[in-house]
Amino acid sequence: MIVTLTLLALLSQPVDGGAALPSPAPGPNELGAAPHDAAAPPTATSAEPRPKKPSATVEAEWGEGVTMKAGDFSLQLRGRVQARAEAIVPTPESTTNRINQLLIRRARLSLVARYTEDWTMLVQLAFATLDMEPDAPNVLRDAHLTWSRLRDLNLRVGQTKVPFGRQRVISSGAQQMVDRSIVVAELNLDRDVGILLRSDDLFGLGGRLAYTLGVMGGDGRNRLGTNVGLLYVARVQVNPFGRFDDLVAGDLERLERPRLSIGLAAARNVATVRPRSTIGTTYRNGSLTYDHLAADLLFKWRGFSLEAETLLRHAEQPNLVGATTTEWARAGWGYYLQAGYSPLDAFEVSARWGQLTPFAGTDPSFKEQRELGVGFGWYPKQHNLKLQGDLFWLPVGPRFDVGAWQVRAQLQLAF
Repeated sequence: MIVTLTLLALLSQPVDGGAALPSPAPGPNELGAAPHDAAAPPTATSAEPRPKKPSATVEAEWGEGVTMKAGDFSLQLRGRVQARAEAIVPTPESTTNRINQLLIRRARLSLVARYTEDWTMLVQLAFATLDMEPDAPNVLRDAHLTWSRLRDLNLRVGQTKVPFGRQRVISSGAQQMVDRSIVVAELNLDRDVGILLRSDDLFGLGGRLAYTLGVMGGDGRNRLGTNVGLLYVARVQVNPFGRFDDLVAGDLERLERPRLSIGLAAARNVATVRPRSTIGTTYRNGSLTYDHLAADLLFKWRGFSLEAETLLRHAEQPNLVGATTTEWARAGWGYYLQAGYSPLDAFEVSARWGQLTPFAGTDPSFKEQRELGVGFGWYPKQHNLKLQGDLFWLPVGPRFDVGAWQVRAQLQLAF
């Protein structure tokens, strides 16, 4: 009993007291210094703890796809499909071919990666037959990196749409009618690879002023260059009433205040080897230089929308003469007017007139074309789920009563 009490008394003394039991020397696995005879280095438990990784979240939403976020990084996956039925019925005097077809007009997947608010990478792939060029099939439509730290000077590098005409820049998934005008199909500039300097809010005026300057390859989508030419492009855009979504056609939102956007663009494609500047079968006899001009406007207010555009393409020489063949430039100008009205939620009616006129001395196969049509659209999920249809009269030649009827219906699903 006496021995037990003595031991308890000793153990109850404070550690820093003079009568306390001596503390053992720290061993090699402790934070203190190892004894002189310990040769083993500190183990992993002696390292500082790693910072905790931010937890990841996954979100899914109509039109926004599936988005994965972790800290200041996000990855977004989107896709859309357009299924189309189309018929072209010519009049007896017309030389237009009769067509009846069902097809997948577009089938695309896009991946968008964002790091903070400064860096954005976009890759878009397309898998439908008409999304590829016949002589060089390629699923890559977009692949570009954008740096946007400076309000007045963003930088974009890679393959993207040439910033020229408005209707071409508006996505095919956000059009008011089934597809773009015949004028845009012929005279606009397509995707290309290059460097763009741009701003959507120059001088911080609430989105009232925007610009883009670019230098691009000039030969179109992901082509291997066979010449020394480049494409130079400049576009300026004024929105007098302030910023709004000018990359969506029509006014399904029925905006309470009027919105207007006016754009002007110019481009010079030096020594291109393609008859429509950035698209078409490659020339064999040399190259041409084209000058391009564009002017456009978009107006929206309380369900009413007005879209108008004029485009011009001028060639410095009319043709390329080879040993056995002559290859022609395709030069001309055109315009279209398009109006729409949304009287009810998720419903819209529209109409379009367009005219395309070739210049004298251009490609003999390039004929005057006109279009007059009406359309409708049902939008239960805006442009993410919509059913559209249109009916066009396409005159051929100088007579307005000779031509073909074009009937189209299209269902789009986008996530």
